[in-house]
Amino acid sequence: MTESAKSVPFVASREQLVTIKGIRSGLLFVLADDAVYADVLEELKQKLTGTHQHLLSGAVVNVYIDCGTRELSQEQKDLLRAVFATHENLVLDGFEGPPPTREMTEKVSYVFKGTLRSGQLIEHDGDVIIIGDVNPGAQIVATGDIFIMGHLRGSAHAGAQGDVQAVVAAAYFEPLQVRIAEVVRRSPETYDRPAEMEFAYLDGEQMAVEKMAVFTYHRQRRHGSRAVI
Repeated sequence: MTESAKSVPFVASREQLVTIKGIRSGLLFVLADDAVYADVLEELKQKLTGTHQHLLSGAVVNVYIDCGTRELSQEQKDLLRAVFATHENLVLDGFEGPPPTREMTEKVSYVFKGTLRSGQLIEHDGDVIIIGDVNPGAQIVATGDIFIMGHLRGSAHAGAQGDVQAVVAAAYFEPLQVRIAEVVRRSPETYDRPAEMEFAYLDGEQMAVEKMAVFTYHRQRRHGSRAVI
């Protein structure tokens, strides 16, 4: 009944010249500012085309560069743009680090009726309910829970401000990526089982998926105040 998978380690070690972090608005690439630029660029290429290729492919994601104290020349920026241009789903959106946190709407549930298509984003402070499908390339970011009354084939991030008890549920659960708080799980290349109504939640530091039939029991078991990390 229960599937579980280890979280995706998106943070690299200190020795590496390029550190990749998942942030609420996309991915942050932190470039070592005390290393030779050519070496940093080469490691970036290796991660995009080799060691991290599988993790960085799939849904459209905004990418931000943090150069630390390094001041990039126009030529160096152009080289970075050229590297990311080889990955259509990685949209380079700035060289000044992560974007400032945007003010969200008041904390009430947001209901969307229809199909959320590739490139569309719903970001909400509270729970999000989709009455329809979420296509590949579409994204939902919510500080609360996410419920989808249709196919989930895009990306969903629940508990975006650290709520580890948030859940992502869908009538047909086939997400490209699910994230709860800071724990990320990507989909397998293919699903070898029929899509059905399931929900994802955190069990300790791992993400688990169960059928909706046990959702009430899950919530009762976790009854109490929500934890924030």
